[in-house]
Amino acid sequence: MSTACYVGSGRIDVRLCFYQSLQMRISNISARCLGYRKTDPPMARAFVVVRVETDSGLVGWGEASSNWGHSYPTVVETVVRDVIAPNLEGTDALALRARLSQMHVLLDGYLGWEGLSSQVIGAVEIALWDIAGKHHGASVAQLLGGGIESIPLYGTGTTMFEEGPDYHAHYFDQCLSHGFRNVKVRLGKNPDADVDLVRVVKDYIGPDKRIMADAYWGYSPEEAIALTDRLKPFGLYFFEEPCPQYDVDGLARLAARSLPVRVAGGERIYSPGQYRMLAERGAIHVFQPDASLCGGILACLDIAAVARAHGLEVIPHVGGPTAIGLAANLQWAAAAAVPMIEWDIDPHQPLVDTLAPDLALSRIADGVTHIPGGPGLGIEFDEAVLDDFPHERGDTYAEVFTDHETGRID
Repeated sequence: MSTACYVGSGRIDVRLCFYQSLQMRISNISARCLGYRKTDPPMARAFVVVRVETDSGLVGWGEASSNWGHSYPTVVETVVRDVIAPNLEGTDALALRARLSQMHVLLDGYLGWEGLSSQVIGAVEIALWDIAGKHHGASVAQLLGGGIESIPLYGTGTTMFEEGPDYHAHYFDQCLSHGFRNVKVRLGKNPDADVDLVRVVKDYIGPDKRIMADAYWGYSPEEAIALTDRLKPFGLYFFEEPCPQYDVDGLARLAARSLPVRVAGGERIYSPGQYRMLAERGAIHVFQPDASLCGGILACLDIAAVARAHGLEVIPHVGGPTAIGLAANLQWAAAAAVPMIEWDIDPHQPLVDTLAPDLALSRIADGVTHIPGGPGLGIEFDEAVLDDFPHERGDTYAEVFTDHETGRID
C-alpha cells in the first residue's frame, strides 16, 4: 500500500486521505411540519421534524418540541431552511460536535441561546446521532456507552379542566391496565379544586402507586407554597412547575419549604446552563430535560451530570412528540440510566403508533417500555406515511388556555 496519495499535483500523507474517506457529507437538511387534531381537549396538535440526508444515502431524523408537539412549527421550518441548511450542507455529518458548535455560532448570538435556538439545534443534533448510529450499526444508547434496556413510565393526565376529579381519575384506567405504577395529574383550576383532584386520584390509584402533579406555572410563589403545604399529606413524588421557572427567587423560596414534596422543572428550561443555575440556587429538586427542547442528546447528558454533581434526580419530560422525539429521549435516558420517564397516554397518537408501533401504549406491559435496539434512534418507517398528517393552522395551547401559565388563578 502506498504511503502517500496525490491531490492535483500535490502529495499528502495517506492518513489524511483515510480521514477524508471516513467523512460523510450532509447533502440536504429540511424541516417538515405535521399535525392532526387531538380529542381531549379537542384542539390542533402540531409537530415539526427534521430530515438530514447524506451523500452516502443515509438519512437521519430529529424533532423539535415546545412540548406537546410544537406550537410554532413553521418558525422552526424557516430557521432550518434559511439558516441551518445553507451552512451545514456540505459539511461532515459524523463530526457531530463540530456541527453543534457551528449551529450555536449561527443562532445563539442574535436569535438567542435558548428557547427556539435550543429546539432547532436539538432537532438537527438528534438527526445526526441517528445517522451516526446507522453508520456504525449501533443504537444511540450503545454509542453513548450502553445503559439500561427498559425504563419504568409515568402516565401524564389531561388538561380537561372543565371535568371533575372522577373523570381525571378514570383517565388513567388504560395506563393502569398496562401496569403503570406512576401517574401525574394536571392542576391549574384553583387551589381548592386542585387539592380535591389530587385527593380523588390518589385514592383511586391506591397507596402502592406514585402520584405527581403539574401546575404549568399557574401559581405565584406564595400561592404555590400554600398549595404545596396542603398537598403534602398525599405524598406527591414531585410538584412540576408550581410557579414560573424564570422566577428563580420564588422557586428557591418554595423549594426551601416544599419538602418532602420536591419541586420539578424542565418544560421551559432550555440548556445545561439554566439547569446548573437553578441547582446552584437551590430552586429545583428534580430535573426534567427533553432532547428535542433543550439542545439535543449531548445537552441532556450534560444536564444529567449537573444533577449528579448536586445530588438531584433526573426524570425526563417527554411532552407528547412523534415517535422520533420519543425514541431520541429513550436513547439518552437509557445511557443515563434514569429511574423513569414521562409517557403521553392520550389515546389518539397516530404519529407514535404509525411510525413506531412498538412504542404504542397498547404494547406497554408491566408499566415499562423497552429501548429501541435498532441502529440510530432504533425506529424505521416509510416517510410517505407522513403525507397523511399535514400541518394545518389551528388552535394551540396558548390559544385554547389563554390565561393558563400566566400565574393568574381563576
